[in-house]
Amino acid sequence: MGFRFTLRQLQYFLAAAEAPTITAAAKKANVSQGAMAEALDELERLLGSPLFVRRKARGVFITAYGEALVEHARTVLAAADELQSFAAGRGGIGGHATIGSYTTLAPFLLPRLADALAREHPELHLDIVTGSGEAISRSLREGRCDIAILYSHHLAAGIDVDTLYSMAARIVLPAAHPLARAKTIFLGDLAQERLIEFDVEPALSNTRKIFHDFGIRPRLGMKADSIELIRALVARGLGYSVLLHHPPGDLSYEGIALAVRPIRGLTSFTGVVLAQAEAVHDSPRHRLLRQFCLKTLRHPPAVCSTK
Repeated sequence: MGFRFTLRQLQYFLAAAEAPTITAAAKKANVSQGAMAEALDELERLLGSPLFVRRKARGVFITAYGEALVEHARTVLAAADELQSFAAGRGGIGGHATIGSYTTLAPFLLPRLADALAREHPELHLDIVTGSGEAISRSLREGRCDIAILYSHHLAAGIDVDTLYSMAARIVLPAAHPLARAKTIFLGDLAQERLIEFDVEPALSNTRKIFHDFGIRPRLGMKADSIELIRALVARGLGYSVLLHHPPGDLSYEGIALAVRPIRGLTSFTGVVLAQAEAVHDSPRHRLLRQFCLKTLRHPPAVCSTK
């Protein structure tokens, strides 16, 4: 065929496919809006078909042809990263990788992983994305994440996992609460107090299942999508909460004391898993990245109550 497109054009195309506007895509790709638009115009000319419908004040909309091109573009760029790693000649992981994480797991595990990758594979450019379990699973299936860290419950179809470790949920109370003196706490003893729920799936469903398994109907209070906000609300005496991961230390952001206690009689544990899409391009580079993540993250954070 006579046309010749560049890897940069494909990179800009994917950035535009994942962004609401050309301006946002240009910012993500760290180029000017004009350069982004020019590259997309040239790619459309070379391919002989429009990739986007662009409407003033309404952003860009990818065409059916553009949608069909997305997976091919990702495959080409992944192969280019593979070639770059091979050319480095040191058995390293080069190119670009995107690692996703469930929002509350990210601060406990991703800094350790990013630090290890920076030291042992400096050729790799790493991007990190966080979100709900559903959002990160979708990013895996759509090829926008190479690999991800998730909880094991309510995993979406089409996801393969390796278990890193398992952990138990614990109760968070104000330090001055009478039950805070106990080593373990029965959830039924808190049934008349307000439960502050972590409103991000799958954590919300998992917490509700714990109460269901104990046959306890909690008195519901506020919801929040931030662990630190929940801890601050609890510290203020506005209720209690049930959480999996807990930051080290026993103070809220405001410096008010908290107590974290095991749930008496709880026998269920939740797995933390390394996930990838079943349909992932199983290249030597991807296998190397997966094995590195497994080796680095097998040990849970010291602040976790693990199995």
